[in-house]
Amino acid sequence: MVEGESYTIPCGTTVDADVWWLFKPSHNSEISWYVYYQGRIHRPFNTRFTLNTSVPGLYGLCISDVQLNDAGYYTCIDDRGEGHRHIHKLIVQGKTVL
Repeated sequence: MVEGESYTIPCGTTVDADVWWLFKPSHNSEISWYVYYQGRIHRPFNTRFTLNTSVPGLYGLCISDVQLNDAGYYTCIDDRGEGHRHIHKLIVQGKTVL
């Protein structure tokens, strides 16, 4: 992924309950942030992140204008944070300036 582009991280579930999205930065493995839970995107993610639920059972985490500090591990957990975990590693490359 190149800085400045948009990206959607897929997540699907067969459970009829909300998913939770967590973020763990690449540079700090001690901290995890709640991105989406209790039906909403939380700060500081709420400015560029949205949840695509246009297809039943899919909860794609959409990031607009991807930044270098968005790099890390995104975990989607179904059944309100009690179910299966799907982990996605996002690598962000900086733009080349000519």
